Amino acid sequence: MKKIKFLIPVLVSFCLIALFTQCEKNHDCNMKITCNFSSNGIDTGAVAPNVHIVVGKEEYADYARADGYTNSNGVFEHTFPYPALLDVIATYADTTFDEEGNVTAVKYYTGGAQIQVNAGETSEKTILMVETY
Repeated sequence: MKKIKFLIPVLVSFCLIALFTQCEKNHDCNMKITCNFSSNGIDTGAVAPNVHIVVGKEEYADYARADGYTNSNGVFEHTFPYPALLDVIATYADTTFDEEGNVTAVKYYTGGAQIQVNAGETSEKTILMVETY
């Protein structure tokens, strides 16, 4: 009888600990955007460094937006706190100068996509940059 009186509080304590203790989960939603130039919008060309990336729209919550530039490898990375389906717009202006520093030509490139970011994962997307005008 004494063993049962001792065993019941131990079992109840163990059950309560098991119910109210949880594992630490990684909730970060990582995103990796790679930008490449494309002559026709189908094939990939050279990587596109210094591309301006805008993730999300103005009406999105602050935690669902990001803004920045691709690195020298054409990659932009960001971490979001929650899963979401996000719009991505990429723009680039290739400016040519003469010997005196005057602008002689400007080529504009744009690209866009949607990306789904999920908790504990790194979502990757390649955007093809096509000359627009």
